[in-house]
Amino acid sequence: MHGIPRDQLPRALVCLEGDQILEVRVTARRHFRGTWWYDLVLSLPTRRDTPRGPVPDVMEVEFSAPYPAVQPIAGEDYAVLDPPPADERRRWRISEAPPGSAYEVVVHRLDCAQGALSQQLATDREALRMLADPEEAVTCSIFPVESAC
Repeated sequence: MHGIPRDQLPRALVCLEGDQILEVRVTARRHFRGTWWYDLVLSLPTRRDTPRGPVPDVMEVEFSAPYPAVQPIAGEDYAVLDPPPADERRRWRISEAPPGSAYEVVVHRLDCAQGALSQQLATDREALRMLADPEEAVTCSIFPVESAC
């Protein structure tokens, strides 16, 4: 979801069976074989039962629908859903090196389980800059089945 808070995601209209129209938030969009598909979230009022009785709550329903069932709303910025340019994508995780290491950090692939707890991300350029200095960084030594980390 690109780190955008739900209340700041662009809105759209979705037409359901029976011509019911709902306003939803768009979490992602993609073009596939000539059709735009939208990932959507609908917030519905509900209740949460507590020891002191029910309290108002919100339930979110996530679903997908294609255009033309999903219609844009004028003035909404759907470009915020587009991925950043390739040279700005953060595709690497950076974690601190184990104590006593000859290097400062370890560079992991984004999907590496070993680096999954690290919240520090890096672009290709940043990762390569760190790896250019063996005293600064090394690559992760864990190898996924299909490719190296």
